[in-house]
Amino acid sequence: MAPERQAREVALSAVSPDCVAVNQDKHDMRRPLAAFDLESGGASEKDNSIEDMDSIVGFEGQPQTCAQWPRLAFICRRTLKVCGVTFIFSVFLVALCGWPQCFIDDDNFKPNLMSALFAIGLVLVVLEDHLGLNKSASMLIVSASMWTFLAVGYHPHESKQGHDRLEHELKHGLQDVGAIILFLLPAMGVVESIDHFDGFAVVTSTIMKLTKSRKEPVMPILCVLCFFLSAVIDNLTATIVCLKLLRHTVGHDRHLRHTIGALVVVAANAGGAWSPIGDVTTTMLWLAEKITVGKTISSLFLPALVVMLLPLIGLMWEARGEARLSDAVEARAALAVDAPMPEVTRGKVAVLLTGVSCILMVPMLKMATGLPPYLGMLLALGILWFVTDTLAFQNFANPRTKEATSHSSGTPTTPALPLHHGAARGRLSVVDALHKMDLTGLLFFAGVLLAVGALDTVGVLERYAKMLVNLCGEGPLLISTLLGISSAVVDNVPLVQASINMFGTTAPTDDPLWQLVALAAGTGGSILPVGSIAGVTLMTIEGVGFLWYCRRVSLWAALGFAAGLAVYQLQTSMSA
Repeated sequence: MAPERQAREVALSAVSPDCVAVNQDKHDMRRPLAAFDLESGGASEKDNSIEDMDSIVGFEGQPQTCAQWPRLAFICRRTLKVCGVTFIFSVFLVALCGWPQCFIDDDNFKPNLMSALFAIGLVLVVLEDHLGLNKSASMLIVSASMWTFLAVGYHPHESKQGHDRLEHELKHGLQDVGAIILFLLPAMGVVESIDHFDGFAVVTSTIMKLTKSRKEPVMPILCVLCFFLSAVIDNLTATIVCLKLLRHTVGHDRHLRHTIGALVVVAANAGGAWSPIGDVTTTMLWLAEKITVGKTISSLFLPALVVMLLPLIGLMWEARGEARLSDAVEARAALAVDAPMPEVTRGKVAVLLTGVSCILMVPMLKMATGLPPYLGMLLALGILWFVTDTLAFQNFANPRTKEATSHSSGTPTTPALPLHHGAARGRLSVVDALHKMDLTGLLFFAGVLLAVGALDTVGVLERYAKMLVNLCGEGPLLISTLLGISSAVVDNVPLVQASINMFGTTAPTDDPLWQLVALAAGTGGSILPVGSIAGVTLMTIEGVGFLWYCRRVSLWAALGFAAGLAVYQLQTSMSA
């Protein structure tokens, strides 16, 4: 670590003194947090005693009071952790014992209990880093407890009607969860396979040449790419692809990767809002014949672009110093170690073209045959797997320069025979890429979707949508605004479905209400990281924390959301 720290100090000397002072202050402010061990409640062995906190932060006087704050914070975190987990398991035990019966059979009590469980689960996800609880485990426990309580209320062992109702609700919930998981799994497999074969080196090399290896221009390039890519395929796949490219272009600067990754989420959600196949909510409205392709693109493209541009400009302005600092550090490191540009070979180009073609095939199959996207993505993974496993592709990607090699003495040696399923030639395989996939993210998805399905089963989301209508009246702008803000907390699919059920007979096709619903439901989820599948993907792949996202991104995303709705209203009034 000493050479890296020395290289960083040398690089800092090349930056302005103000920037150095600011970053040094940030480093000093982080030290007390790093010194505190969440589990033991004491000081870490890597740092000195936590009693030095007053001298690190710079406060004079009352050192004992300052030193007590970490202990107090530890007690609060431990209390919250114990109370939350105790409440969840208490509900599970009540359902398991079937007592008290009055709570289990009370239809008015169930929605309140389900809402409380879901809120506790969100709190545990939000404070994951502070409580030491994995978000996947928290949501799996919460969703299982919610469905256990609901299952006992149907009394499936006592009546056939209750058994049938439970089966119906479970099939309905598992259908949505299974469709998303079966889509996400092969999508991650395709992207991971392209990365495993180093196919993204083609794009990375192009970006590095355009930006001259600077980090600041990477933000608009990836955002614009994700904005249009999510409209052609979908926002989830576009997010996965751009996050992979982000790792190759930005490198090891984790904080800068988080900032650009958050912009990728905003761009993906905005890009999916103006295309009928870009987001699940716009697809729902399109299939229900509430919007048409041409009118949706012409009406929502400019507002969606504004939703992306405002956070992009704001976060670029905030992160400009950090990007320059990262460039300075890497420039100094590049002088010490000659870092070559990514090598582009015909095998990498072939893998990239094959993978992108397979991904683009998914929306085409959906429009041409009505094939569900998860089946199309499974087919895409199968085709990529089959192609890369063929001997012809291996010979094309790794050509032999000579049929025979010679030792230094001139004695010829016979090359080893090619093996179809071996690794004698160091051949790559999709199997190796699948082993690198992180399945904890898929389990987190499953937990969140199952929990939202439980809320939908007891009618919480439908009641909330009706409450919005009663509160806002018939104003489409106010209804859509509140619906978009709500989609930052809960799944937007049940909210959009409730809107279709309530206004399906009164609002005609391409009515401003449906266009505003598509725009708000698609882009409102960017306000919080758990409000969209793209945001949850960012949390899973890059490890972005909930509180970090709220501090750095939520305000800009909310401003972009409001500006997009304002631009739509202005555009509609000018065309009227």
